[in-house]
Amino acid sequence: MKESSERFFAPLTIAEIRNQLPALREKLGRFRTLSVQPNENGIYAASLSQHPTSLSGYQYAWLRDNVMVAFSRWECGDRETPFKTLQGLTKFLRTQTLRIEAIISKPERKEEIEHRPHVRFDALTLKEIDRPWAHAQNDALAYVVWFRFRLANEGGFDLANEERELYSLLPRYFAAIEYWKDADNGAWEEARKLNSSSVGAVRAALIEIKKYLRSRGTIPGLEERNLDDLAELGQRTLQAQLPFESPPARKTDSALLFLIYPLQTATDRDSHHLILSLVRARLLGAVGVRRYVGDSYFCQDYDEWFPPGRRSEDFSNRIELRDEYLQPGCEAQWCVFDPLLSTIYGALYLQTPTPQLLERQLYHLNRAIGQITEQGQCPELYYLRRGEFVPNEHTPLAWTQANLAIALHYLELVVDSASRTGTTV
Repeated sequence: MKESSERFFAPLTIAEIRNQLPALREKLGRFRTLSVQPNENGIYAASLSQHPTSLSGYQYAWLRDNVMVAFSRWECGDRETPFKTLQGLTKFLRTQTLRIEAIISKPERKEEIEHRPHVRFDALTLKEIDRPWAHAQNDALAYVVWFRFRLANEGGFDLANEERELYSLLPRYFAAIEYWKDADNGAWEEARKLNSSSVGAVRAALIEIKKYLRSRGTIPGLEERNLDDLAELGQRTLQAQLPFESPPARKTDSALLFLIYPLQTATDRDSHHLILSLVRARLLGAVGVRRYVGDSYFCQDYDEWFPPGRRSEDFSNRIELRDEYLQPGCEAQWCVFDPLLSTIYGALYLQTPTPQLLERQLYHLNRAIGQITEQGQCPELYYLRRGEFVPNEHTPLAWTQANLAIALHYLELVVDSASRTGTTV
């Protein structure tokens, strides 16, 4: 962690939190730390720091990142902007209809990754990017479905007729690829394996569609019974694999946190406890949180081993090459997870107020604040360069900004709750 003299803001304390929060909010606003705006399509580039021709590719848009940013806006009280983002994502996904239908009719096509629906696209034109990519990402597609139906179920944003056609295809696509046993590239877009985080995301999407059918109407080609059966197949995989990501090859993985929040598909307390405790035991670093043990993306001196055009390229088919550069214990430490952990503990505290949950909520939020640069920006990650942890060039990262916004929102909810109930915070 950075020294206190270099921190963007002093650590929050339980004793002073009521005075510190307004001051922190003021400084974040002055530095525009949490400011992330969509383009005219409602879409967010991964990082606004990147030039339209940047070699990093972070000027492009990802389905997953856009849902996370839109969800953050929704959780923090914005009821219009998230819907516009989902309209943009839906518009892009409609360009993928032929790919979806082709795999439904001939499931073996899924093995040719470029035939899968694309998950990364041009944010300005909503068109495909003509470069190879690890597009087998069932969770990315599922996030869009999950949040679109959540907006319909909870926000009153009903599906238009043209949307019904698209969203009736996706459950059939998940069935055709047999998502409950499909090896996909997962949240980190790397070598294919059966990922609990992907299976859980699809299951969450199916449950949200079922809620819609039960309360709001019908969608041609979809029946509750079939959705129940599909969701149950995913649940069996989760029961067999959780709290691990892809055993035996991959066990603890920070992507599993998404099953707790925002998806809430790892519903039993035992899974919650094990996922949280394993991430904290195995992946918590001095500055941030590792994605998984052995992660070679932005390992030590990464900018020395790879020129700009190759640092974020698709390594999914030759991950062993990149892995060869990693020295043990020198994984990058990401900035999206501490605010996520803080949010999870805050949500748990609102259910069952205990000092330990509040301490953990504040601990991880302080770590997240400590990751903000002196310029007031939220990095993607810190990596070791010549023995010192520094932020990489994808700063600010919209996903980090989004997660920090939610974490602050949940701390404010906790403080407000304590004020109403007379609890000491």
